Amino acid sequence: MEHYIAISKLFDYPDDSYLENIDRALKALLYRYPSAYMELEEFKKLLPTETYKLQELYTKSFEVQAVTSLEVGYVLYGDDYTRGGILSNLTAEHRAVGNDCGGELPDHLANLLRLLPKLKDRELLEDLVKLLIAPAVENMMKEYSPSSMIQKDRLYRKQYKTLIVPPVPLGIFLHLFKALYILLDSDFELIKENRPFEGTSFFGFLKSELEVEEGKKSSNSCSATFNSCGTPITACGI
Repeated sequence: MEHYIAISKLFDYPDDSYLENIDRALKALLYRYPSAYMELEEFKKLLPTETYKLQELYTKSFEVQAVTSLEVGYVLYGDDYTRGGILSNLTAEHRAVGNDCGGELPDHLANLLRLLPKLKDRELLEDLVKLLIAPAVENMMKEYSPSSMIQKDRLYRKQYKTLIVPPVPLGIFLHLFKALYILLDSDFELIKENRPFEGTSFFGFLKSELEVEEGKKSSNSCSATFNSCGTPITACGI
């Protein structure tokens, strides 16, 4: 299970050791996971070597005008209350085994991958992979389809008026997701017929979220302002 520690580092924000971390992950996969090794090797070949360009690519992929989110709960449930329960339970599991989540949320993919080797309860391990991690990784990969990329670009252009152009194609990270999914499938024999989250998408959650935000802005432009006694003093910007 230590190979999950190695690959987890590739989902962290890149620093000067990022390319070395890829080499360590390649070494961990070489003999037992040849298909995953090939995907990861392709990932490395396509990446820029400068740290700042790696950081720009990561930011555009997962943070600002993102292709997808690395937060598993959000990818599966959006901001639904179900995610709150998942975050609470995951926090407890991380603490129980001393898994430091750093500055990220407990459902961040890198944190969950680092949790896997530390879990002693096999049933919990299987559930975590088959009910959360694997379905989320599948959905993350779907976000790289041409139609989804076009939809997100249109949404971001409408919302922000301009698009961030990364130094290299965003699809590079799809190789990393594929390598991880191959690992999960090899180790846990994923059942692909049962896909309860097949209809969910990061784009769908994002679109709804931005529409709500847009509605709030519109509503606020014509809302009353109150003084400390609760008396309305302005309305509709007047």
